[in-house]
Amino acid sequence: MDNWIGVALLILINAALLTAVWLGMGAQFAESVGVIFLELVYAVPVLLIFAWRHIQLRQLGFERFHWSELGLGCGLLIGSYMLVFLHGGILNYFGIETQGEEIMKLFDSLESPIWFIIAAVIAAPLVEEMFFRGFLFQGFRQRYGWVTASIISSAIFAVAHLDLVSLIPTFILGFVFSYVYHRSNSIWPGIILHFLVNAFGVTAIYVARLIQNFILS
Repeated sequence: MDNWIGVALLILINAALLTAVWLGMGAQFAESVGVIFLELVYAVPVLLIFAWRHIQLRQLGFERFHWSELGLGCGLLIGSYMLVFLHGGILNYFGIETQGEEIMKLFDSLESPIWFIIAAVIAAPLVEEMFFRGFLFQGFRQRYGWVTASIISSAIFAVAHLDLVSLIPTFILGFVFSYVYHRSNSIWPGIILHFLVNAFGVTAIYVARLIQNFILS
């Protein structure tokens, strides 16, 4: 029950974020320290429920792990990226704008993307793994088993990113993070993998835009 309450609170948070974007405040947040606080609000449902239930945050899975489990996650990421690239190729074939192209446009609209990069690379991996794996997946696993829990939590993870074109890739990555959590019972491998994914993605997009702007100038 607590997990579904957390999902309901997440819906309210996303509704507030969508309202802010609709009011034209998205770019303002993305180039200020406010974007970090927007990412941190995903921890609010966990903090509220854990305080209510008198549960310590270490129960989210802040435990030691074996490095082989991180290696397994890296291997799964490589395999999953084959599907992600295939998905991107299909979108390009049909002339559909990818998430990378959307982020490029966002970079162009910002005077400085530094706060957005910090939020995406540092804050997001920690907070999102706490909520989607440490809280949602772990709770659903106790009730439904790890496979069903992975599907449900990964679907919510994908939808929560509020980007239709990235729905499938985000679901795939969420499933990988869930499986690694299941194998290690630790939140740390997922945080590290999530950090690597976001750092690689944001850096690649930013460098590609700089090169493109240099060529066109």
